Amino acid sequence: MDSITRSAIVTGGAGGIGRVVSERLAAAGHRVVIADASAEAAEQVAASLPTPNGDHRIAAGDLTNPETNRAAVDAARELGILSVVVNGVGISPKDEGHKRPFFDISPDEWDLVMGVNVKAPLLMVQEAFRHMPSDGTGSIVNILSIVSKLGTGGLPGAPFPPYLPSSAAYAASKGALQNLTATLSRELSGFGIRVNGVAPGFVQTQMTGGVPSAETEQMIGQVPMARFAQPSEIADAIEFLISDKASYITGASLDVNGGMITC
Repeated sequence: MDSITRSAIVTGGAGGIGRVVSERLAAAGHRVVIADASAEAAEQVAASLPTPNGDHRIAAGDLTNPETNRAAVDAARELGILSVVVNGVGISPKDEGHKRPFFDISPDEWDLVMGVNVKAPLLMVQEAFRHMPSDGTGSIVNILSIVSKLGTGGLPGAPFPPYLPSSAAYAASKGALQNLTATLSRELSGFGIRVNGVAPGFVQTQMTGGVPSAETEQMIGQVPMARFAQPSEIADAIEFLISDKASYITGASLDVNGGMITC
């Protein structure tokens, strides 16, 4: 880490992956803003982070609201040079852990998923990019999903693969976010800011914790490495993309799925 005090924002920073990413950034010397819908959870994460360069902050509230994103950026600017944004905010509604069929997705739920998973990351980037360095050290990483390219599976009980418990709304939102990531990488290239995505497969987090055990076995059975990823393994990929070792990588989606999708 250089001698400059740098800050970072992690949206969904109180979640399973977001918490680990925040820990990595803090350990590397960033002062971190935990942006999350839950103030209590965000406070717990912020209080648990290492503080080599000072304390951390939270920005709690609805991330589909520009004001929440603006508050997060303002907090980050007070902490140091805003160099990193990791958009980890996301929701995946299910029916007691089971996939919700497309015909049961209400208009309100569709709008909610698209708002949290696509609109919120866009709003954060809109607020943040003007305050990020233009010397190539600014990096934005959006957390995508295996469904960004694969789509989700068939209806519950479908006899064909893949089996994916996420709904059509979630899959469509992550596909849109992947497309947005590609576009932003080009639009922000002139600002010296790199934009990439990390697309996890099945990760051992609260989002997958509600899936019934029989279906969990079915999910793992599709993965060549025969296990869920740990949040730390997703954080490894993010840590690489924001590092100097990825200085010529922008517009990429790094798949971390245990071989379920291959090149």
